[in-house]
Amino acid sequence: MTANGRHIGILLILISGTAFAIGPTAAKLALNNGSNTLTVVTLRGAVGALLLGLLLVAFRQQFRIGKTALRWCMLCSAFTAAMVYGLVGSISYIPVSVAILIFFTHPIMIAIIVHWRGGDRLTIRKLILALAAFSGLALALAPAIETLQMRGIALAALAAITICGAILTGARAQRYATSTQVNLYVTATSSLAFAVITTGLGAWALPVNTIGWLGIIGAGAGIAVGLLTFFAAFRYLSAVRATMMSNIEPLLSILFGAAILGERLQPTQWIGAGVMIGAIVLFEAAEAGTQS
Repeated sequence: MTANGRHIGILLILISGTAFAIGPTAAKLALNNGSNTLTVVTLRGAVGALLLGLLLVAFRQQFRIGKTALRWCMLCSAFTAAMVYGLVGSISYIPVSVAILIFFTHPIMIAIIVHWRGGDRLTIRKLILALAAFSGLALALAPAIETLQMRGIALAALAAITICGAILTGARAQRYATSTQVNLYVTATSSLAFAVITTGLGAWALPVNTIGWLGIIGAGAGIAVGLLTFFAAFRYLSAVRATMMSNIEPLLSILFGAAILGERLQPTQWIGAGVMIGAIVLFEAAEAGTQS
């Protein structure tokens, strides 16, 4: 991999982290203004799929993909649907900042899974940093644990686990199709499944004002740009390194939540968040040193 290639990959991850960080706060705006989890994840995906479809046309790429790519896309879609429901559902019960901190344990999980499968190896230093990241998360959650709803914590944990499956299967799908094609199929399929479920349950709850609809649009745009640039980075960086480098996302999500929603972390929680994010940054540095 050339230096220019690595720089392109890093830039794509930075764009992806910023786009993903906007999503939860935007979704919270919709939830706070008359919508519900199923409606938000359905419309969020529909907006994202529309934008990805327009990009496919702009890039003059075909909508049709091969059978092998389609199989991996469908598997990725199932993981993505569970991840989206878990993340959006969690912020109905707990603050965005806390949901993001739980969700962002997934880079460590990815590293462990890849190590177990014989890929990038975990060293003692990396294992210590992984434990430090989880310790930081525990410190961040501890001051507010009695006021947090366990359902929200469980949904955020579900999102963290299932995003690992989405990342690994999405990376495999991109061996047979472009990033735009893969993410269009994944987003459209999961959105369609949510639409069927929402209709079947009679659970549609559209936003009641402009702010709520702006939240839907912002969440959809965030997922489209975030997915496209994140998976495009896999052409320049390994899945483990790309995932680790996206550590900008939790910090930005916390800042967006504070600026837009007025959410605040206690001093001890900021320390825990700092420990967690710092450990992930150092983990990525160790990963970069291994691959250089």
